[in-house]
Amino acid sequence: MASGVEVGKLKRAPLRRWLSGGVTRDYRDPQYPTVRLRANGERTKASIFLVFNEQNVTRWRKVGTWPDLCIDTFLEQLPATLAERAAGGEVMFGQFVTVADVVTWYAGHVADNTTMSVSWRRNVRSIVTRHLIPRAGQLPLASLSWSDLDSALVKSMLADGYSPRYVVEVVSKLKTAFSSAAGLRLLDSNPLAGFKPSVRLPKALDARLYDSDLGELFKLLSETVMVQAMLFVLMMMFGTRINETRQARWDQFTGDVWVIPPSNTKNGNELRLPLTKSARALIDHYRRWQLANVGKRAWLFPGRGQAPIAVRTAQDWSVGLRFKYFTSHDIRRLFRTIIAEIGIDTVIGELLLNHSLPVLLRTYVQSSLNAGVSQALEQYHQYLIERGFNQIAPEIIPRSHSDLGNGQSQMASGWL
Repeated sequence: MASGVEVGKLKRAPLRRWLSGGVTRDYRDPQYPTVRLRANGERTKASIFLVFNEQNVTRWRKVGTWPDLCIDTFLEQLPATLAERAAGGEVMFGQFVTVADVVTWYAGHVADNTTMSVSWRRNVRSIVTRHLIPRAGQLPLASLSWSDLDSALVKSMLADGYSPRYVVEVVSKLKTAFSSAAGLRLLDSNPLAGFKPSVRLPKALDARLYDSDLGELFKLLSETVMVQAMLFVLMMMFGTRINETRQARWDQFTGDVWVIPPSNTKNGNELRLPLTKSARALIDHYRRWQLANVGKRAWLFPGRGQAPIAVRTAQDWSVGLRFKYFTSHDIRRLFRTIIAEIGIDTVIGELLLNHSLPVLLRTYVQSSLNAGVSQALEQYHQYLIERGFNQIAPEIIPRSHSDLGNGQSQMASGWL
């Protein structure tokens, strides 16, 4: 948006012409020197500010949004507002009166920000609606104390059994909301700058998975219901993230490749994963099982309506899979560790994990190492088979590799 200030009358017609003109960012009327309007990015609305000089510092205090706030009504009330401020009254927070006002604004502010991942924006909305508003939303900004906030939010969440790490995450989102509002001059200052919750985080747990854990992991997966086991089997076979895997569609498996579109990946780059013989057999068997037991679906892991399972559902499945403390992402870390230990080229490993690579290196990989990616997955899948992968899906593994295991388990029986 262009910078600069347009001078005119604070009337509806001139303001509409200014917004539609798209030339200057700010608007002022010499008759009202303390009032300034600033257009939003789409030039559909304008924030109304009171601008003061206090101790040689210019301060902007938002008091509303035009045309949501009638400009005529605002100007009628302006003398009383300025008189109230001169007498020490609070006008600095404008439309923000409580904590709920700030966090509600922030959830809307990031809702359409495509530079942030969809899952992150959903997490913000969930935290705002489930915790911040019910627990601390009623606290007034004008007299907000850290002690009251800590009691209303932190101590109440701990008392309700939430983990200290999750409480810290919730507080972090709250502080980000206030910091963003202050950065955009919607708050005169950030009342939470420096706030630290009264939480002592536990020592980090050994959340890693090791090669020696494969047997136990295979055993658990073989006893898990088909749909849940398949999610983590795919993650194990390809090192994909849980959010990428849960959104897998049948039309993304074309020929001998699984194509994960940019919209589903963390870095926004398309990921093309070659399907080994074992992977193709696994996916074909799962497709037949889904048709017979669930019906035809667009998604490998269908949820409610025309959508895949929610990320929270996938995470809940992950918790049910634990035989020691680890997260779903540790399956991806184990994938990376194993392919390094069996001698897979580092660049190929980074390509399989869809880590961002320099442009020149990415070009080199695409032109020279595509065959190496397929060979790497063949080598890695053979490594899994030799360590008992047949426990999960015995009918897709050549019988010569090892014993078939228990064909009556929930996962294995589904392949028969």
